[in-house]
Amino acid sequence: MSRVTNSMMNQVFLADMHNNLTRMLQMQRQMSTGKLHQHPSDDPLAVGRELSLSTTIFENDQYQKNLDDGIMWLSNSDAALNQITDVMQRIRELTVYAGNGAFSETEYAAVAEEISQLQEELMNTANFSVEGRYLFSGLNASQKPFVRDSSGKIAYVGNELHVEYEMERGVTSQVSFHGREVFPTRYQDYTLKSYEVPLAFTWTGRSEILQIKVGDRTAKVQIPEKWSDDNKDGVQDPYDGNNFRDSGELGGYTLDELASLINESLSMGDVGKLVSVSVEKDYDRGVQRLVIKGHTGEPLSITSWPSPDFEPLPSDETVKKPTDHSHIGLASYLGIETSLKSIEFHLSDTIDPASDPVYWRLESGDNFAEVRIDSGSPLSIQDLADRLNSAAGDWLQVVVQTDEEETSSGADLEAPTQKLVFRTLDGSALNIYDLNPTASSTAADLGLQTALVMDDTNTVFPLDGLDPNMPALVNVEVGGKGYTVKLYRDQVGSLSGSTWNVDALKVAKAVQSQVGEDLIGYRELEDGRVALYSKTGQALKVTDLPFGDPHFADYTSGIAANLGIHSGVAGGEIAAGSAPSGDGVIRIASGGHTVDVSVLQTDTAEDIAKKIKGLAGSWLDVSLYDADLSGSSGSQRISLAAKDGSPLAVYDVQGDVANSFLQIDTALRSASDVSGWTGSGPLSITVNGYTHTIDTAGMNDINDLVDTINARFQSGDVRAEVVEDSPGDMRLVLWSPKGYVVKAQGDVPGLPSPSTSSSRGGVGPYNQVMTVRTSADIDSTDFFGLLDDLIQAVKQGDAEGISKSILPKIDQAMDDIFRVRTQAGALVKRYETSSSRLKQMNLNYNELYSKVSDTDLAEAATKFAMAQSVYQASLATIARIIQPTLVDFLT
Repeated sequence: MSRVTNSMMNQVFLADMHNNLTRMLQMQRQMSTGKLHQHPSDDPLAVGRELSLSTTIFENDQYQKNLDDGIMWLSNSDAALNQITDVMQRIRELTVYAGNGAFSETEYAAVAEEISQLQEELMNTANFSVEGRYLFSGLNASQKPFVRDSSGKIAYVGNELHVEYEMERGVTSQVSFHGREVFPTRYQDYTLKSYEVPLAFTWTGRSEILQIKVGDRTAKVQIPEKWSDDNKDGVQDPYDGNNFRDSGELGGYTLDELASLINESLSMGDVGKLVSVSVEKDYDRGVQRLVIKGHTGEPLSITSWPSPDFEPLPSDETVKKPTDHSHIGLASYLGIETSLKSIEFHLSDTIDPASDPVYWRLESGDNFAEVRIDSGSPLSIQDLADRLNSAAGDWLQVVVQTDEEETSSGADLEAPTQKLVFRTLDGSALNIYDLNPTASSTAADLGLQTALVMDDTNTVFPLDGLDPNMPALVNVEVGGKGYTVKLYRDQVGSLSGSTWNVDALKVAKAVQSQVGEDLIGYRELEDGRVALYSKTGQALKVTDLPFGDPHFADYTSGIAANLGIHSGVAGGEIAAGSAPSGDGVIRIASGGHTVDVSVLQTDTAEDIAKKIKGLAGSWLDVSLYDADLSGSSGSQRISLAAKDGSPLAVYDVQGDVANSFLQIDTALRSASDVSGWTGSGPLSITVNGYTHTIDTAGMNDINDLVDTINARFQSGDVRAEVVEDSPGDMRLVLWSPKGYVVKAQGDVPGLPSPSTSSSRGGVGPYNQVMTVRTSADIDSTDFFGLLDDLIQAVKQGDAEGISKSILPKIDQAMDDIFRVRTQAGALVKRYETSSSRLKQMNLNYNELYSKVSDTDLAEAATKFAMAQSVYQASLATIARIIQPTLVDFLT
């Protein structure tokens, strides 16, 4: 049995006393702080649970604040939407009134003014803000969502993201709506914008009728020619009264006069009720353009027809005007015609299916037809039209338009011609292309092809020094909207040895995927080539862009140029580092711009490209392709395209740099001095299928010929001018503002007969790569844009367009507002429910947290009293044992 010593007893008693004191101290702290635990070590499990409950309660408090803030944001949004609804309801009432067609002009003007003011009020309401935060700007809450741009139109400048709060752990929800949800861009505007022309432009073309169709409504406007068969100089000369247009006999219209004439035309339908015609002027650049815009959101199309007209005589008798006019009308010249027209044919011309088979595909939306005619007797133009109508007549109309013959007592002659005119019945876009260009290219030859045909023979992806992950860049424009398409080597190429060959089909797929399937279509043709086209019929333009690597920023990949689809003029391949044989001056002209570029004998192609960019980069796309990206070896080529899509003319003013070195000229230029030329016989000029013969006998100098050519062709299809190659050495230049190949024979000054201008990438009648539009440009717009259309329609009194087209869209816009309000209400209801749930949960969590972390004072006091009693008893016992008294000892 172990012996218990006093020392052992003292140690045990003192340890128990200290433990009791520790418990008393702990209970004292619990009572003073109200908390059970002071340190995690007091009770690690309980403290962990306490911290978890504390975090949950804190999070729920924040979530409740988020919910309250979200509910406030949504409630304010609903208040703004309610005001928007009230404004839109008033707009709808006014629209109904205007659609009845019973208003006077003054009343229509008053209604338009009120709608204009309501539009302003609507914009202010949509810019509703709370505490400096704009409700409908998306995440950019410090930015006004709707502002007027430089053109005065209301534009959305916010983003399309939502303000989102975390409403519960791991759950984020939106508390705002962006402007594109309130006013989505669900409406379409159809606009035709012309090519750019100089501010001093005048139209001296033929008499014609413009047929303007909007939806299923049509109106026509006649543009009478300003011509008198007398130059009004008071002197009788051989050209007066010859029934042909000659120098000094033509007057013209400014673009503003044309706009007014079209807007105010009433003789063949009120054009102003269908469209608004205006002129956009850029005084800084010295250009202007005609803009024709529908105001009902329905498809817009324009077809021009030659107009039979009469020349008044002094005795008030009339004589039929001659038809020696330019065969290009105003709409075609300005690039706003949407009907597809072929080249012109002589009345006796036929198409022999055996030698020129027809393998065409015609498409319009979901409609298509494949026409194959490769046998049988030769077809007249009317026969071909009948065959096409038979194949696609339920959605397509093909007619034959005829221009009559005109002759004079001399050798002046313009033979009668015919052309095919294609129009879809519903005004939608039309595409035509050859199915097998190798076997037959009749669609292209007749000027009907709307697709760009890619031929990937010998097209390679440049590699030298280029990062394999660096894409080639191509700009694709549809209806004036540009898309930068990235073409990666592995995506569009296939490796053959050490060469990456470009696959045209892969390029087409990449273009469609990046631009959009709704805009771009493609088809692999039967001979392996690929047709790329605009599904919407809007003008399609493709150009190469420089590489993104600054080291190669002067060069493009040349993929578009080498595939044959680079818009505009494509130069020939030349040796890198080589230079022209002499100095020269190149002239580059479009409908609205002209630039002369001086070239030195020491300039390389790269130097020339930089000069052109420096002088004309604001209106001209300049692409320089270098096969090995070095600038010193391999081959190079320059491609040029007008930024507005108009045709280009390129020719030498001095020297032969454009013709011989760059191989980029498109004009017919005399090879020798013509300063001493005098007329000696007929000169026939052929363009776009028709021929005009001019009797040059009696002409004293080259200027007489230039003036006569410009008068006869009215500066439309063919333009003539004289340039000075060197002092005293004059050269005649014939070029086409429309981009046609020009052929001359007979008495051709300074050239052999016949002579034909070069084609620089073009097919059929064109000397350059071009596509023609078959639709107006299509823009998406929101309710504010719809209101702009409504205001214009009301001003013009277009009751039918207002009631049938615009009113349903206003109802649709109101449905959009109701949808957003419904969604806002559902979110508020959800957040209110979540807030109530979180409040109840927090009550429960707080109760549980109190049980886990708070001191029960009554219980603690009782336990403290018990511990105190134990302590006092322990002291008494210990005292007796450690220091016993005599009485204790005796006891």
